[in-house]
Amino acid sequence: MTTIRRSIGLACATGLVAGGAVVAGAPMASAQVWHDSPAWDVRLPYPLGGEHTIRFGAFTTCKLGGDGEFHQALSAHARDLDQPIGSFDFSAALFPFNSATVKWHNTDTNVRGAQTVQSTGPEVGIGGAFTGHGRLAVTITTSKSALPTLAPGSVAPLASVTHTERFLVPAGSC
Repeated sequence: MTTIRRSIGLACATGLVAGGAVVAGAPMASAQVWHDSPAWDVRLPYPLGGEHTIRFGAFTTCKLGGDGEFHQALSAHARDLDQPIGSFDFSAALFPFNSATVKWHNTDTNVRGAQTVQSTGPEVGIGGAFTGHGRLAVTITTSKSALPTLAPGSVAPLASVTHTERFLVPAGSC
């Protein structure tokens, strides 16, 4: 009986050490770095194996407001560049972006905002979010999962990946 307990304990300890080594040995994500806009490409694991290039981007646009004048707005997105546009690719439907949460902070006016959107394809993002005129600090967090989830921003615990990128966006000229 003691031999069985010792074997089980050794197997558990080995699994914990191996799991810790995998986490410690994983490449550091660029999520702690602030990138200049408009875009940044990242290689992320793909559920069927290998990696896909995901282009994260953030930039300001001008949007017509209710007062009849143009105001600064934010567009932010993530796009799987390895999924062809306009063609039916079964894996694109199988592993879509489930959601993206875009948080922004206008550093000149101290106004903040956030928006979460869902998707069923290889691209997810927001467009035309009024931010007020000023420089923006933008955070884009995406989730991609093999299994559907009902709550925006959530992923299934298996066959999924969540990634965050940050951008510094200059003030627009609206």
